[in-house]
Amino acid sequence: MVEKKSRDLSYEFIRVFSMFLIILDHELSTYTSPEASKIIEPIVAVGVTLFFLLSGRFAFKLNLEDKSLYKKFYWKKILGLIIPMLVYMLIKNYHVMAYNKGLEVHPVFFLTHFGVALVNGFSYMEYWFLYTLIALLVAVPFTARMVQNMQKKDKKAFLIVGLIFGTLTTYIPLVAKVDFSVAYYFIGHCLIFYAGAFIEEFFETKKSRMILYCAAIPCVIINTALAYFGYKSGYESTSPLFFVFTTAAFIALHELGKKLIKDPKKPFGKVIEFLGKHSLGVYMIHMIFVYHLNDMHIIPTNFIGLFISSIIITIVSVAAAFILDSTIIKFLQKLTTKIFKLEKTLNAKNS
Repeated sequence: MVEKKSRDLSYEFIRVFSMFLIILDHELSTYTSPEASKIIEPIVAVGVTLFFLLSGRFAFKLNLEDKSLYKKFYWKKILGLIIPMLVYMLIKNYHVMAYNKGLEVHPVFFLTHFGVALVNGFSYMEYWFLYTLIALLVAVPFTARMVQNMQKKDKKAFLIVGLIFGTLTTYIPLVAKVDFSVAYYFIGHCLIFYAGAFIEEFFETKKSRMILYCAAIPCVIINTALAYFGYKSGYESTSPLFFVFTTAAFIALHELGKKLIKDPKKPFGKVIEFLGKHSLGVYMIHMIFVYHLNDMHIIPTNFIGLFISSIIITIVSVAAAFILDSTIIKFLQKLTTKIFKLEKTLNAKNS
């Protein structure tokens, strides 16, 4: 199996908070009015971009001199990401066929449907996040050489160029009423993923953090106003305003996490560690429970109902993720490690 590493629980706190925000976001339209959703959604949507920042924060911590760098990196991603992803997607595929579409599920039809969904359908659902993340991770063993050798001036330039293109791709369509057709490296969540590797360096002092927080307030207000009046396209992934908000949320939650979790061995620290460990599973399975709970119509459609439903979905999803992660997924990870004789490679010290 992959060697265990101690988790920095101040970052796990961000992961858990983001996980709940995503569930809250997916429940908005059911439990709030369209007007309220327009105001709240630009705020809770930060859960996704926080995940990309977190992913970038740890993705580039590689020993570039390790002779097994590529083999170790990709096998770890297969074990830790691809195998769990496929298990959860198989469950999701059955749910889509049987519950959402009301189809009769036969083995050959099921596998055919799953194959099509894997290369097409899932990327248009909540799983789009994983497709984008995988595309970014594939390049990491190579781009890590770039990131690790960047000076602070290079990092500043990287952010400036990325934010300029983010501004163009966000606001040209908004102003000109046309789609921006140029595909560019900084479009989407790419900038925020790479920024995660070094963004904290710019906010190490209390003064710099306070400036960031003050800058984030008008960004949130403007984004919310734009979304309320129907100008929503692109604000989550490319908008420089959303980038500032995401960065401020990341830094603030990290600081809060350090204050709340001073002793990882205390109950709160253990809970955060447990929830963070199973956050991927929660992300992948929660929509199944969202459909079922909402179709039962037993929770009032108001703000109280929004939080009640989100808490219920979180609890049930964590339980399901824990069971699957501890049984089927763990078994498949061990089996894959044994079949391909990966134990030595994955646990060997960097050379």
